[in-house]
Amino acid sequence: MLARLVLLLQVKLGAPLLAAPRTAVRCVMLGAARATRVAHVLRTTQRHASHGPKTYGKGEFRGFTPPHVPMWQKRVGEGFATAAWLWFFWRCYHDGGHLVGM
Repeated sequence: MLARLVLLLQVKLGAPLLAAPRTAVRCVMLGAARATRVAHVLRTTQRHASHGPKTYGKGEFRGFTPPHVPMWQKRVGEGFATAAWLWFFWRCYHDGGHLVGM
């Protein structure tokens, strides 16, 4: 059935159809003049996640330079993180039964 649809679309468009069948149906709805442009754009914009550029940037973070963080900001962040974990453990200790449905 799919082969028959592709053959019908090839005859209607007058060119071999290299795009996906879903694209072919879309092309027929758009019209033959615009169909070849749409199929070409969809073929040329196909991306492959594993075929990226060979190199980009150098160094440990590939060109990204992390900003300098003052020591007081690190210490304040660790203090807030410690407070958050202590609050979490305190709530689990007191409300653990409700958490697991007891």
